[in-house]
Amino acid sequence: MDAPDPDVLLAGSTYYAYTTGTTWGNHIGVLESTSPDSGYHTITGKTYGSTAVGPLPAWEENNTQTSPGVFYYAGHYVMFYDATDTAAGYNCISVAVSATPQGPFEDNSTAPLICQTNLGGSVDPQPFVDPATGQAWVDWKSNDGSASGSAYLWAARLGSDGTSLASSPVQLLAQNEVSYPWETTVENPDMVDVGGTYYLFFAAGNWQSSNYSEGYAVCSGPSGPCSQPDSSPILTSYGSVAGPGAGNVFTDTSGQTWISYAAWTSGCTSYQCGGKRQLYVGQVSFAAPAPAGPVCSRTLPAGSVVAMAATPNGGGYWMADSAGDIATCGNAGYFGSAGGAPLARPIVGMAGTPDAGGYWLVASDGGIFTYGDASFHGSAGAIHLARPIVGMAGTPDGGGYWLVASDGGIFTYGDASFHGSAGAIHLARPIVGMASTPEGGGYWLVASDGGIFTYGDASFHGSAGAIALARPIVGMAATPDGGGYWLVASDGGIFTYGDARFFGSAGAEQLARPIVGMSSMPDAGGYRFCASDGGIFTYGDAGFYGSAA
Repeated sequence: MDAPDPDVLLAGSTYYAYTTGTTWGNHIGVLESTSPDSGYHTITGKTYGSTAVGPLPAWEENNTQTSPGVFYYAGHYVMFYDATDTAAGYNCISVAVSATPQGPFEDNSTAPLICQTNLGGSVDPQPFVDPATGQAWVDWKSNDGSASGSAYLWAARLGSDGTSLASSPVQLLAQNEVSYPWETTVENPDMVDVGGTYYLFFAAGNWQSSNYSEGYAVCSGPSGPCSQPDSSPILTSYGSVAGPGAGNVFTDTSGQTWISYAAWTSGCTSYQCGGKRQLYVGQVSFAAPAPAGPVCSRTLPAGSVVAMAATPNGGGYWMADSAGDIATCGNAGYFGSAGGAPLARPIVGMAGTPDAGGYWLVASDGGIFTYGDASFHGSAGAIHLARPIVGMAGTPDGGGYWLVASDGGIFTYGDASFHGSAGAIHLARPIVGMASTPEGGGYWLVASDGGIFTYGDASFHGSAGAIALARPIVGMAATPDGGGYWLVASDGGIFTYGDARFFGSAGAEQLARPIVGMSSMPDAGGYRFCASDGGIFTYGDAGFYGSAA
């Protein structure tokens, strides 16, 4: 069933889901269920928007009514929705009422309640009652999508009957595609209060794509101000579910919090290909307030983190886990992940693009996953490999990448040149990582015993191959001029060669989880380690921007 823009309301012991879409002829219908997460079915069908149900206001075109937001207030059920204002030429917000949750709802207005024609119209209304004061509010989006310019989320206080405005609109959140590239728009706001903390859920991106996602902001109150603590969305495409968004948070009879949302099925994310936006419901939990200081966008399961990459200016970093989930920290942007998608083999490495606008993930079978401006240049996913892939490196211009297998075999794609491999050599220990030279004219491979193998213009500056190591080497990083490199062991011990300087190590610390990778600063003045639980260790001038632990 097509059920976009779902809004779930608990009335007594029954859950009512108000939706728009093709099921109701692009009018508004209602479903009901005795369970918060299953069994939603049609009761009386359309509840508003068709002349067969009831009369429409004269200002409203009888073509489409969308984005219902319903609550019980002042003795009646109030439904906010948007429709096209014939005179304005934009979608605008109106309000209808009913004595029962099933409807039908009636709208006797002579003009829209909200219509910001100077901002391209007003859509996606959602009411909210502040539990601290009992005061009712309505939130919405300006710019119905037909106008140029940014989208904004707004709030206004409602009058005592819940159907009129009692204050001027205040801006809650602005579309910010620079800081949050997935926010090509922001829409469908939904405010909730959890223990005195105000969360503003919203959808962002192109609703006719698998990139459509759900995010959130934290607000000081129902009128803001609001800020986004996460640089990435909290709900993205997963499995066969594509483009989840338009979330609505509600509580069941036991007090458990849920979110309803609509999503396409993978492979068809528009009505043109016969797609439907189906109703989904899932539980929501709210963590305790985070401690002061920088935090990454999300936590990752302990023991699952396998790789990290730093932004070119050293002001942030990404971490990837074996399932392809991504945590972003500092100025590292979120561009998508493989999390939730079934992978043939686990992720084992990653690399960022030179402009920090994207990243690649590589799986142990050589499969490549690209995000942001990271281009696909080929993969080893269809090749029968003698040994699994263990790491990768990108070329300086982002036009290609190298993959390295545990036997030292090298696979080149795009403008990554082949300079030799250890694939035909009998190795004392397996290869665990690689680094490329500044101009891309060569690369180093490192084995778990600290042995170094050089190719192209990569110079040999020493190795730990003859040293009895307390723990195996797990990664390496080269200095910006190619005159040296660092090796890191799983216990956080550091080994420096050439012009790579020592700034400290975790070798003497008791680590909760082993180190799995490292990155260096662009001025060679520091480095970071990443542990398998997402913990971050910084040395020299490498800044700490949070951990995923």
